[in-house]
Amino acid sequence: MESRYNRLAVKHDAANKELQDARKEAGLNDVLTRTNFVVKRMGEIDQKAFEVACSLKFPKEDRQEMCAKLCSLWQQNVQDPKWHPFKMINIRGNLQEILDEDDEKLKELRSEYEDVVFEAVSTALMEMNEYNASGRYPVREVWNRKEERKATMKEIMEYAIKQLKNHKGKRKRMLFDAFKHV
Repeated sequence: MESRYNRLAVKHDAANKELQDARKEAGLNDVLTRTNFVVKRMGEIDQKAFEVACSLKFPKEDRQEMCAKLCSLWQQNVQDPKWHPFKMINIRGNLQEILDEDDEKLKELRSEYEDVVFEAVSTALMEMNEYNASGRYPVREVWNRKEERKATMKEIMEYAIKQLKNHKGKRKRMLFDAFKHV
């Protein structure tokens, strides 16, 4: 069962890499500005959680520096391949990897900085584990901001086609207007 799980994980990683390469090659990072879509770095900690926690814990003059240090430290922890705060559980005959909330570092984080920071670190860990468990560095993903989920290739292509049509229509109008004045 474990060897089957490992083979599936390898195939999943390969498919993810292929999709990332295709999106990069298509230049989607440039196309997605000012839309419901953004390029999100999966596995990167949301610094806003640390800003909230630090605003409650530190004096104003130290807040920004402490926030940056803490966020950087926890990002390093998330990216550390030696730290693997996950455990395998069996759900109806399927092995699934979940976050081990009994991990000492995570327990310490939760007790010191409450749930908002714990959730940010947990989210980054889960994303890192899903998108790049072997490399342990953040991976870019096209994200649907409106629905808070990974954008589908269909949504991205529909948006790109719509933009091309709009651009083509504007270009025709500009040419028509230019000849109208001649």
